[in-house]
Amino acid sequence: MTTYVGTLGDDNHTAAAGEDVLYGLDGNDTLAATMTGSVVYGGNGNDSLSSSSFHNDTVYGGEGDDTVSGFDATVTGAGGDDSIQASGGIAYGGEGNDIISTGWDGFFDTGRAYGGLGNDTITGQGSAIDGGGGDDTIYDGPIGLSGLIVIQGGDGNDAIIVSGSGSVAETVMAYGGQGNDSIYGGQGADILIGDQGVDLLEGNAGNDYLYMPSGGGTAYGGAGNDYFDGGTGVNYYFGGGGNNTFVSNDVPSIQVVQDWTPATDTVQLNGSGFTSFADVLSHSYQNGAYFVVQIDTDTAVWLNGATAGTVTAANFTIVS
Repeated sequence: MTTYVGTLGDDNHTAAAGEDVLYGLDGNDTLAATMTGSVVYGGNGNDSLSSSSFHNDTVYGGEGDDTVSGFDATVTGAGGDDSIQASGGIAYGGEGNDIISTGWDGFFDTGRAYGGLGNDTITGQGSAIDGGGGDDTIYDGPIGLSGLIVIQGGDGNDAIIVSGSGSVAETVMAYGGQGNDSIYGGQGADILIGDQGVDLLEGNAGNDYLYMPSGGGTAYGGAGNDYFDGGTGVNYYFGGGGNNTFVSNDVPSIQVVQDWTPATDTVQLNGSGFTSFADVLSHSYQNGAYFVVQIDTDTAVWLNGATAGTVTAANFTIVS
């Protein structure tokens, strides 16, 4: 095993037989590793670094706006606005506004991506993704493998777009984190969680779970039988097609169902203290086009287009 050390200028080097450590130093370097277990350091400058071996390589950009790629490797951009490509393995953006692409290696690893600081754009293929700090844009989706795909926006005002239909054994969970996030589901059964901030959730097709724990926001179910789990704040719901369930929990909140369909939709009342449909009616009133169930002083459900004469016991599930 040997080590290659570049110059302070612009180096262009492909690892020779036995070279498993490459140092670029200063300058805009182009370095390519070829051995399994290699380590590549770009150093300062705008470097182009790659690793084409099958396992356990480490590629580190360093300072500057680097282009970094690896196959089943640990790939890090570090400082600067980097462009990172990883098939399998782990991709770290570091500081700066990075462009990261990661996905399936064609064998067993779909890859993981961590944006770090900065406003990053991350594209995954069945990958686990964490945007980190900054206002990130994340594209990811299932590719037909089994398991759970977890996407986290992190801090900042993030946009998460899920694509693909996946398989019955594959579930996407997209978690917005801090900030005012927009999360768009794919064709399968997605779990979309807004967390804090005023969020926008769109389930698209499939039987989706949509949850805004705090801060309020707007959720669209789309096609499929969707489950809207209400947190604190004012939440606006558009169920779309299918048999939808709208949940009111025992927290200060107003759940507003804008496209209430009495033939297919259900309100689930958790911790309301009600015991029957008669309790629902006795705690209700009409406010214009809205049938309002006032559960207590700071918790209510508003159903657009409903009246006391059109709702039935079948529209309410009471959970103590």
